[in-house]
Amino acid sequence: MNFREMISRTAAIVLFILFILYSARGSLYSAFGSDLTMKGPVPYRQNVEQTVETSCVKLAFLGVIRLYQKRVSPIGGPDRCGFRPSCSAYGYTAIEEEGPVTGLLMTADRLMRCNLFKRPGADYTLLPYGKLYDPPSKNLLFDR
Repeated sequence: MNFREMISRTAAIVLFILFILYSARGSLYSAFGSDLTMKGPVPYRQNVEQTVETSCVKLAFLGVIRLYQKRVSPIGGPDRCGFRPSCSAYGYTAIEEEGPVTGLLMTADRLMRCNLFKRPGADYTLLPYGKLYDPPSKNLLFDR
């Protein structure tokens, strides 16, 4: 056996080993604790109810707010609202949780309070980045 044959056999063996390792890479990752194997079993979800919204008025209001958020709001630049959540997110949440009539009243109230002269106080918490925290859950018009 000459030197050239020995080199070609060695190269063939190395390529074969690399091919085996490459084809077995999925099982090697799982054997050494990948993220997929470390997460544990997926919990079985029981009694998950997904309701389909049937109110045409509610769907129309939510659609208009989403249209505003996607098409109109980005035109003026990001982060214009002085409150958190933003007024459109507040309105969407209020209409979604409280219904179209009460949600529309809550949204109108919020839009009247959203101005340049609003300062932090007992009703509004000042967030670290200068925005006022005012969630819909703090401004319910009616107790349930």
